[in-house]
Amino acid sequence: MAREAAAAGMNRRLQMKKRNKWVDVLIIAVIAAMTILRVYYTDLSQSSRKTVSLYDDGTKISLGWWGNDERHVYTLQGVDLFEKEHPDISVTCQYSVWSGYERRYRIYMLSETEPDVMLVNYNWLQEYSPDGTGYYDLNELSDYIDLSAFTEEEKKSGTVNGHLNALPTAYNAVVFYFNQNILDQYGLEVPQTWEDLEKAAEVMYPDGIYPLYINEKHLFLTINAYYEQMSGTHAFDDDGTYTGGKDCAETFLSFYEELVEKHVIKPIEENDSDDFSNGKTAGAAFWASDADRYCKALEQNGYQVVMGSPFRMEGMEHSGWYVKPATMFAIRSDTQNPKEAAELLDFLLNDPDMAKLTGMEKGVPVSADARAALSDSELHDGYSAEAGNAIIENLSSLEFMTPALENDSVIKAFREACAKYRYGKEDLDTAAEELAQRWAQASES
Repeated sequence: MAREAAAAGMNRRLQMKKRNKWVDVLIIAVIAAMTILRVYYTDLSQSSRKTVSLYDDGTKISLGWWGNDERHVYTLQGVDLFEKEHPDISVTCQYSVWSGYERRYRIYMLSETEPDVMLVNYNWLQEYSPDGTGYYDLNELSDYIDLSAFTEEEKKSGTVNGHLNALPTAYNAVVFYFNQNILDQYGLEVPQTWEDLEKAAEVMYPDGIYPLYINEKHLFLTINAYYEQMSGTHAFDDDGTYTGGKDCAETFLSFYEELVEKHVIKPIEENDSDDFSNGKTAGAAFWASDADRYCKALEQNGYQVVMGSPFRMEGMEHSGWYVKPATMFAIRSDTQNPKEAAELLDFLLNDPDMAKLTGMEKGVPVSADARAALSDSELHDGYSAEAGNAIIENLSSLEFMTPALENDSVIKAFREACAKYRYGKEDLDTAAEELAQRWAQASES
């Protein structure tokens, strides 16, 4: 028995030695690899290459954003400039296209692995920081961030429960542009009122032309403006709670049906984003930041483009039209390096060189420092610049959008209720009752 136990012990020691040998080999290999390993990433223009040593001294922080190739290139170039100015700080970049980014960002936030500095959407403040503590309070970092570059009204857009959670890069709002050639063809002025749209439809639709292309989100926001102008009340209050009740939902559905029946717009499911550029609609609604994309395509097809204004109702108490930050920069609430993160955020928003790299890609910059770095021609070049400047000039007459107005569940409920009512699956009373319930549930979740 003793011999068997001794033999078993010897076998275990031999096996342990073998395992330890492989562990030692693995450790040596990892150490060797780390000694020589350097991480490279190349910007999408292939114009520069950045090297980050795993043994760099100094503070390491991370930066995350989404966007197109142009945004990736100039942001990486900006990070290079920042690191040259701050040789004691090393920045790790995490970026991708928009598709799928929001889902990954949710995972980051829930797992507390978000970057130190990050580009965020306006509605994320309500979702991830309802009490104002989900992001770092930038007021506490005013020694490193030039907050004087932003007005109190501008800072208000990123303030939650007294905490300055984020600062805006640029503003966005629904804007309207029109095909001047089509308007001239029918002897029409640029529509200013809801009635002007219906009158345009009367003369255009016999030729197969609609006055307006509009996607479902902008349609929802536009009908919300109509409701607020008509009723003098809000459908959703400042904290996102649905307060409109069944009557409000009924107004949304009946006005949508009216717009479709009078051929002002196509039904939601028949929309084609190319209709405006191809001259099949006289006008289009889109975000100010998308104005270049829509209007330049129309211009390239030989048409003249003219900017419109949000539709109004005589004697209204509320305009119903809202503005929101196009994007914002924030700092994670528990960053271990708040000073360095603040210096990077300030660079991205306020630095003149960064402003020149960014140009108008995100829209007309909100930061006064960034605007001062751009020439007058840069600030007014293109349709998106025109739309962005119009927003800034009229900011005092606009309200900041409650994130509930962009809630996916709210807009999905609207779209589905419109289809049920339009195609006879539910009458107006039933569809409105169901829609009001779904909006109330969405605002409570």
